[in-house]
Amino acid sequence: MTLSTLKIHTVLLFLLFSAAAWSAEPPTAELSAAQIAIAQAEKLAPRGTSAQTLQAARSQLAEAQALSDKRKYRDAGNAAFRARVTAELAKAQAELAKARMDVDEKSARNVDLRRQLLINTER
Repeated sequence: MTLSTLKIHTVLLFLLFSAAAWSAEPPTAELSAAQIAIAQAEKLAPRGTSAQTLQAARSQLAEAQALSDKRKYRDAGNAAFRARVTAELAKAQAELAKARMDVDEKSARNVDLRRQLLINTER
């Protein structure tokens, strides 16, 4: 291989890799999905563990947006995906906590009803 052929191959490889890098598009769909998931989780007013998980999702979304601003679109897409999944986890944790509270309230109500039933039966 001559020196000029090597230069041509080097230039072609450089162009190929730079074209691949520039052809990546911003992960707007992933960022939007993460923002929507975070908004849905926020509607449940999470507390405790779910609030911490939601904060982690917000941080991951901020990281994704920063990576997108730096044109690191693949990394931004991955971070946005993690943010969406983390927000969905926060939502599920908040729903679980609410369901547990409902069960506890109904259990307490059942105990009260049993007491009343026993009192009325003894009369």
